[in-house]
Amino acid sequence: MKHNFEKIENWLKENAEKIVEFSLQKPATENEINKLEKTIGKDLPNDFRELYLWHNGLSDEENFGSLFYGMDFFPIDSIISAYVNNENFENIPLKKADKEIDPSNIYNPNWLKFAFDGAHTGLYLDLAPTPNGKYGQIIFIDNEYEVGILVASSTTELIEKLQNDLENNLYYLDEDALEDENHYLTADTKIDIVNWETSEKWKR
Repeated sequence: MKHNFEKIENWLKENAEKIVEFSLQKPATENEINKLEKTIGKDLPNDFRELYLWHNGLSDEENFGSLFYGMDFFPIDSIISAYVNNENFENIPLKKADKEIDPSNIYNPNWLKFAFDGAHTGLYLDLAPTPNGKYGQIIFIDNEYEVGILVASSTTELIEKLQNDLENNLYYLDEDALEDENHYLTADTKIDIVNWETSEKWKR
């Protein structure tokens, strides 16, 4: 993963330098990661820990940026807040879900939201997959349409996909954000999972 982190950061320096300079936060500490594990009562996969030892999410104080599929990348404190907030909701089953995803509850306490589009969708670390899935897989949940999509079998695969998509020119700077002098990544329609229903790759 370290090699892919370097490639991602180099691409950002060349194409979205404000995300590197102002948005990406310093690495999380082991204590912060341990606090998250203690809160959820489960062990985090090593590669998810590595992600946060690279950078502890994004800050929007000096640049309103984004990362995965044009979503916010949560710091650990935000993951914990989202996890605790989930306890306030009643169980709602997913209407559609890939076979690797447990469809019984859209607010599954074993899903950790770490990326968010600001509205109804996000990426989650899945710590309770079905027998067809894998512990630590990355899933996309659309709360509005009650849909679950498998994105990657692991954090390692998610990072590989991000690095490949960046190098294949499937991300670009959002023009509206540029007008406000912000570097904000938007995903090409081919891979835009936020709008999964019209995406080549994610349409179900």
